[in-house]
Amino acid sequence: MAPLRPSSSLPAWAAANALFRRHRRLLPLLLPAASLRDILPVLSYSLVSGLAGNPFVASRLLLASSGLSLPFSLLLLSHLPASSLSPFSFNSLIRASPPGLALRLFDQMRRRGVPPDTYTLPFLIRACSGSDPPLCQSLHGQGFRLGYGCHLFTQTALMNMYFACGSVVAACRVFEEMPARDVVAWTGMVSGYVDSGMYLKAVEVFQEMRCADDLVWPNEATVVSVASACAGLGSLEYAKGLHSYVEKIGLERELIVRNTLVDMYGKCGGIESARGLFCLMQEKDLHSWTAMISVLASHGHGKEAVALFFSMLEAGVHPDSTTFIVVLSACSHAGLVDEGIHVFNTMESEYHVSPSIKHYGCMVDLFSRAGLIHRAYEFITSMPFEPNLEILGALLSACSINNELEIGELVLNKIESVCSYKGGAGVLLSNIYANQNLWQEVDTIRRKIKTEAIARKPPGQSLIATEVPYTSL
Repeated sequence: MAPLRPSSSLPAWAAANALFRRHRRLLPLLLPAASLRDILPVLSYSLVSGLAGNPFVASRLLLASSGLSLPFSLLLLSHLPASSLSPFSFNSLIRASPPGLALRLFDQMRRRGVPPDTYTLPFLIRACSGSDPPLCQSLHGQGFRLGYGCHLFTQTALMNMYFACGSVVAACRVFEEMPARDVVAWTGMVSGYVDSGMYLKAVEVFQEMRCADDLVWPNEATVVSVASACAGLGSLEYAKGLHSYVEKIGLERELIVRNTLVDMYGKCGGIESARGLFCLMQEKDLHSWTAMISVLASHGHGKEAVALFFSMLEAGVHPDSTTFIVVLSACSHAGLVDEGIHVFNTMESEYHVSPSIKHYGCMVDLFSRAGLIHRAYEFITSMPFEPNLEILGALLSACSINNELEIGELVLNKIESVCSYKGGAGVLLSNIYANQNLWQEVDTIRRKIKTEAIARKPPGQSLIATEVPYTSL
């Protein structure tokens, strides 16, 4: 029989595989399926020919179907003979399952006599990520009982799981117990601290990584996590230090790294550094443009941000939902009403992006900041969904600034009817009454606030950040 010809769509090993050379009707198992209908012919062939009893074929059938219909995969699993099942079969289903089902599959795996391999527990742990601490501890103990307690894949998954459930101390303990650490483990530790809001700790772990082992080098994911930590600290010194290190190890030419650096500089106040880096980028994707537009918008350069957006369109890059939010926000803060209306109107008609409540909120904010109170209220009434407190609050605040009593009362009534928490809406309306010397109405609404007929705003909190000690990244 003629050998299979390698192709870009088939894995390289398939051309030399004896099973696929003899049974070419199995080849669809190696290709992505669009629906279950695509899998049924090869499933029928496998059952009729008896190939479904082959552990490799059975595992490929389960893998192919698990991404399309988990219930169908479970039904198929229940009808496969035990001799055809392998750890790979169960691993494919466990990694695609929600926590409860993943645990039941793990239990079924053991009852049917299929031994877990080095990947089973990491897949199970990831499936249960975000669960409560007792389950995390139970899975941790299961790792030791199966002999994988000191296995790097298992330890990394356990560390990530502890971070996800808020057990930072337990995650650190697992990290410290690792006999060896690869770049995935180091990056997971940095990312875990970032997700927990412990940005300085994340930077310290990165510095430790650089000093610990010359054989472990950061990758793009590591740089993205460390850049998030620098942005969280708001430290321009740390940002410049990371940029220098990235240039030194040769990762700056990666597009995802450049995009991350632009975003980091913007969040650290280094707008000129962000602009310079963006201008030097020979290759730009949507994320590059969106990051730079966001940097300009957040630093009060609304007109330049909108101009850059139109330059992006001229370059043939199509915006997505996030890009439109950034641009509409820039229009709002720069008072570019006509430009904002044009951008909003072209979202769906030209770029097929359906406006969400965030886009509508940007438009209400745009009209409110421009003093177009009636236009803002009309826009809210035409929305295809109920406005939230953020949108109504922006309009009510504009009513307070512009002494628009009639619309202010309408907005407060809307807040009371659709929002369970009403924030400081009553205070804003009372300010409007006070500006118009309607003291009886002021007294009435203030009494309602004191009796908590209108929910009080939660007490504010202040954060005093101590100076961050700088050490070169």
